[in-house]
Parts: sequence; C-alpha cells; structure tokens
Amino acid sequence: MIEELKVLLLVAIRNLALHKVKTLVVGGILLVGSFLVVFGLSLLGSIENTMSQSIIGSVAGHLQVYSSNARDELALFGSGFFGRDDLGEIEKFEDVKAELLNHPNVADVVPLGFENAFLGRGNLLDDLFERFRATVKAGAESDTLAMVETIKTNLKTVRADLENELKISSIPEDIKKQIADVEEALSENFWSKLPTDPESVLLFLESKIAPLSGEKEPLYLRYMGTNPEQFTQVFRKFKIVSGENIPPGERGILLSQRIYETQIKNIVARGFDNLRKGTVEQRKKISDDVALRTIASDLPKQYLETLVYLNGEQRKEVSSSLKEFLKTDENDIEALMKNFLTVDDSNFSMRYDFFYKIIASKIRLYPFKVGDTINLRSYTRSGFLKTVPLKIYGTYQFSGLESSDLAGVFNFVDMVSYRELYGRMSSEGQKELEELRKEVDLKPVEGASLEDALFGSETALETRSADSTSQDSSSTATRVLEFKRLQTGSYNPKDLNTGMVINASILLKNPRLLATTRAELEQRLSAANMQLKVVDWKQASGTLGQLVTVIRAVLLIAVGIILIVAMAIINNAIMMTTLERTREIGTLRAIGAQRNFILRMFFVETLTIAVLATFLGSLLAGILVAFLGVRGIASPSDFVSFLFGGPRLYPSLSPTVALAAPCVVALLALIFTLYPAFMASRIAPAAAMQDRE
Repeated sequence: MIEELKVLLLVAIRNLALHKVKTLVVGGILLVGSFLVVFGLSLLGSIENTMSQSIIGSVAGHLQVYSSNARDELALFGSGFFGRDDLGEIEKFEDVKAELLNHPNVADVVPLGFENAFLGRGNLLDDLFERFRATVKAGAESDTLAMVETIKTNLKTVRADLENELKISSIPEDIKKQIADVEEALSENFWSKLPTDPESVLLFLESKIAPLSGEKEPLYLRYMGTNPEQFTQVFRKFKIVSGENIPPGERGILLSQRIYETQIKNIVARGFDNLRKGTVEQRKKISDDVALRTIASDLPKQYLETLVYLNGEQRKEVSSSLKEFLKTDENDIEALMKNFLTVDDSNFSMRYDFFYKIIASKIRLYPFKVGDTINLRSYTRSGFLKTVPLKIYGTYQFSGLESSDLAGVFNFVDMVSYRELYGRMSSEGQKELEELRKEVDLKPVEGASLEDALFGSETALETRSADSTSQDSSSTATRVLEFKRLQTGSYNPKDLNTGMVINASILLKNPRLLATTRAELEQRLSAANMQLKVVDWKQASGTLGQLVTVIRAVLLIAVGIILIVAMAIINNAIMMTTLERTREIGTLRAIGAQRNFILRMFFVETLTIAVLATFLGSLLAGILVAFLGVRGIASPSDFVSFLFGGPRLYPSLSPTVALAAPCVVALLALIFTLYPAFMASRIAPAAAMQDRE
C-alpha cells in the first residue's frame, strides 16, 4: 500500500510538471479560492467580534428583557427612523430583577428606558440680551457700555436684513413695524432710559427685538433612563469625559460628548471641525468633495454666530488681528469676518489655527456647559408636553467608540426623571399632589352629581345671597396655587430600582452560555407569570444587530459562487488534460494498470496540487491579516467605526478558519475531479495504439 502510494505520488509530481498549464490554472484557482475564504471569514469574524463588543459593552448587555405585550420589537439603536416604539412596560422592576438574579449565570440586571426629547435654543439675539441682562444686573458700567455698542452693531445688521425683506414682502406693513421697532432700539432716547429704568429697556429688547432674529431649530435628543451608578460599574466602555457621574438621589443628565461636539457646539466651530476632519483625517480636498464644499460655502453666512459674542475691546482686538492676518486695510468687522470665514484648500489650515487661537476663546463655544440646568421636554405617553429641569453633571463617551454617532446617540438621565418625562409621577410629586388636594379641600364627586358639581344646580344659580357682592375682597382674596417639586432635585435612591421600567439589560457571567441562559430565563419568567420576553444582543439592537448576519450571508454566497465557478473551470481543465493524455493512459492500461489505479492517480494529482495551493493561499491570507492586525484598517465613516469598534479595525486570524478553509476547498476540488477521473479510467488499452488526430 505504501509502495503504491509512493509510485502514485511520483507519477503525480511528474504529470504536474509535464502539464504546466493545467497545473498553474488549477493551482492558481485553488490558491485564490483558499485566500478569499480565509481572509474573508477572518475579516468578518473580527467585525462580528468588535461589533458585539460595541453593542454589548455600550447599552445592550448580553440579553435584554421587555414586555411580551409590546406592539413593536425592541431596537436599541433605532427601528429605522428613531421613532417612538410601543414596547410596553415592566411595572415592578424589583420583582423581575430578583427573579433574573436567581439564575446562576446572571451577573447583573440594569434598568433602562429610552425616549426622544427636545431643547428649545432661542436665537442669537436671545443669547445676546440674556448676557446683557446679566451685565446690567452686575452693575459694571464699562461692560454695560461695551455691550450696548455690540447690541447696536447687531441691530444695524437686523435692520439691513429687514430692509431687504421689505423689498420682496407681500405684507410690507408688518415689516415696516419691525423696522420701526429696530429704529427705536437704535435711538439715543431709548438708551438714555437705561440708567433710570433698565427693566423697560430689557423688556423691549427681549419682547420686540429678539423675535426678529428667528428661532434656532430645536435640538432633538435621544435620552435613556437608568441607574447611573450601576450603569457605570457594569458597562466598562462607559467613561466620563468631563464633570462627574449623576450622584445617587440627584436628578440630572449626562450628555454624549459626541452630541456635545457635533450638535451643541457653536455652528462656526463645528464647521471648522468638520472641514478639518475631512481634509486632515480623511485626506479629502474641499474642491473635490461635495459635502466639504457645502460646509465651506455655508461658513461665511454664519459670521454673526461669532460677532454676537464680541464686545467693545474684544471686538477691537479681533478686528485688529483679522486685519493683520488677512493683510487688508478693511475696517468693517463684518466684512473682515466674512472674508476670514471664506476658506478653501489653500488657506483652511492657517484659518483653522487662527480661529481656535484668537477667536474661539472670546466667543461662547457651547450654549450650555457642565453645571448648567437645561429644560428637557418630552411628550408623555398620554400626549402631554412635559418639561423637567435637569442639571448637566458631565459628558461621557464609550472607550474606542469616540467617533461613532451610533455609540454616542444616547444622553443618560436618572430613572426617576425618565419616569416623570414618560408621564409617571414621582413619589415626591404624588406627595405634593396630596397636599394640594388637602389645601384646596377637594372632594370626590359621584357621577349623578358631577354636572351640578361642575356647573352648579338651578337652585344655586337662582339663589344668590344678597350680601355676596358686598363681601370684603381682602377677606376672600384668591390664592394662587403653584405646582412645584418639594425637593427640586432629589429623590430616594431606592426608587431607581423599583417601579416602572421599559426594558433591562442582562449581563452574564459566562457569555458562551448565552443561548442556553436565554431559554432558561424565559422559562423562569413564564413560570413566575411574568409576561416578558428575552432577546439576545443582536435582536435587541434592531437592524444593526442583523447586519453581521447579512454580511456573512452575502460573503458566503459570493464565495460559494466564486468556488463553484472555479471548480467548473478546474473540471474543464482536467477534462481537457484527460483528452490530451489518452495515449498515455491507454499505454498504462496496456502494461497492466487497472482502472482503480488510474482513478487514484488522478485523485493524487488533484490532491497534491490542492494541498500545496490551498495551504499557500491560506498562508498568504494569514500574512495579510497579521499585517493588517498591526497596521489596522481605517474606518471610512463614523457608522463603520461602530462596526470596527473604533476608528480602525485590527483583524485577527482564526486558527480554525485557517485550517478548515484549505481542507474544504481541497475537498471540493476532489469532488469536481470525480467525473474526469472516471472518464480517464474508462479509456481502453487499445487507445494507446491509435494515432492522435
């Protein structure tokens, strides 16, 4: 047996050397096929691993639990349009948590709930007049005079805009009235009242002039309610960038650093940041890229977003610096700023540096900062608009996902504030409501007497006490009732883990047992009569979680098609070679070679070239993966950076794939050799005696 194998191997090597074209074609196809399979599956495995770390390590956990009565499927990263999905409610989270923690593989359970909210942002004049009010209140005369000049300068711009609008307006009377208000605000008589009656000046500016600048678009925020301290401990990728975490028992919000920089930051600064990212990090040119050209063309139109924050001396300093930088004699600061903000590939780098060195320190880069209180507004489930004031305790980001919009989509609030925005009254609110009921002596009304209670009976309408109109008004003064929190920012920390939540993250001790644990948890919850469903992180993340499955399916189909085509070519090459070797095979049959020997000879030939080619292809793929594992693959977009787990993907080679892929490809080659080998074995010895046509 061994001797026969040696003979077959020697014959195979000889035949491969004699038929070089066939050897190169078959070997090249097998090498490329093995290379593609190993490289593709290694790359896909690395993406799946990094994406799972991104999703599991940010908000999803290994499993998610939510109501089985939900009308929509849970999609943490959006079901398509980040709308308001109906996920039902978990009424008593404390009971669910206790049941889940009884499972030996469950490490922790974190309460969650997410919704959409918005912030009104006023306009440029609102910001200016707000700072002016604070300056007037501080009583610094020099600062007040400097701001008066700034206001006058901005009002002249507003007047010019209104005069242009008047030329095309269909309702000129309204525009004329607005121009008249601006003229009054520019008059010396108007400002002469400032020392003696500052409030009338401020009210006129805030009520008549500020609306002329128009409203900025509201800032839409996606927020998630949770237990802030527990969330930080469980999700290790989470880290505070500035400020601190929301303290236990305090209402507050943690803003996403990504949103803080890309949506909240001054629009001129954002424009410079986006242009720098495109030209420096992505190595694009403003002149060649449509998106960058659009940003650059919009930049000069935003000049007021810088000038509105520059007062007296600051304005003079910036104007002087701009004249020197631009090498011009222009004195009008508006013209200087527009000129400066007109950027292209040749001047952008220097103007970016100048902006952050000279201008950025003198303007308001962020409308609100850590320590400020913002009014978060959201519609409750019953449709009412709810506003909750929340202190900004800090900003956060997920390690390795700093540039990902998906990872930075959430802003975190404490679960108590979340419930209030959702429409559930807190324990403090319920307590206050009871006190208000006692204070106004509210009484329950039965259905039959409801109309009389609301509108009064006929007797009550017809009989009025004679002296009712002569009662002393001071003795029956109307009391004004205000609804406000007894504790403006505090709550009982125990409330975070009790009461209503929408969903919850489940962290496992051994993630390899995810499927088994999921099935067992569903059985436990069902046995406890809890109408809940448990899903894994892929399903919980929505369409994003299914992306890897789709990519894997597409890759496998593509590789399958390539391999089938390749095997067909191999089959054809071997068939052609078989026809060319008819006399050779016939001679072997004539000297005593049996059909089984011919069959095995073809198999050994194919196996020899398959082993050499496929393992060489696997080796080359391994070298490329190792190289990329050190250098990394740059993410082409912020979305892909989430899949890569950061700005670069560092793929790793799977030993299983590296060994299994060549074996599978070689096996396919042997299968497609069956027919040509069978045909060769059927050649009769007499064929050796025939002349080749």
